Amino acid sequence: MEYKYRYGAFSKTGDSTLWQMVREDDNQEAFAELHRRYAERLHAQACLKLGNSILAEDLVQDLFVSLWVHRQDIRIEKSLPIYLFAALKNRIISQHRKEMYRKASSIEELNPEILIRQSANLVDDWILFEEVQKKYNTALEMLPEKSKAVFELSRSGLPNKEIAQLLGLAEKTVEFHITKSIRILKVKMGELSTILIALLMG
Repeated sequence: MEYKYRYGAFSKTGDSTLWQMVREDDNQEAFAELHRRYAERLHAQACLKLGNSILAEDLVQDLFVSLWVHRQDIRIEKSLPIYLFAALKNRIISQHRKEMYRKASSIEELNPEILIRQSANLVDDWILFEEVQKKYNTALEMLPEKSKAVFELSRSGLPNKEIAQLLGLAEKTVEFHITKSIRILKVKMGELSTILIALLMG
């Protein structure tokens, strides 16, 4: 997908304004500016999780193509970086799942009993994951607004320095909000907090 772009045309325009121009006016230059701002960071995050630069590039390209194709239907209620990194995370998870199924098919050919046991474990893990996710989402809504914004950006894959720049905060303040958020989430989630920490650090 090629974007019409005049360098610097929208370099000082905010993300929300750019996205509004994309949604309402089909503005390709505004979309190209968003691509310029975030594609490289998204690619770096995908490379980190996948260990494959070409595959990471494909996922990021697919993300932006989907963003353009469905631009009029997408409602970005939070910040654009949160949306983009969350969308990327979903694609990475989907890619890992495809790889797991591919390996599972090989295992099935060798030993069906192993696949049956693994499938049962996956069901148990999924049930537990849903429980953790439900409590996590509830607890997340209880965070103070600023802490929640910082924490969600952090979990979307942005480093503290970039979060600080985006929100106009000091890096130490960002670290404070992340630590505070994890502490609150641990209290709210009770016995499931150890699983939460494992997920957050994964």
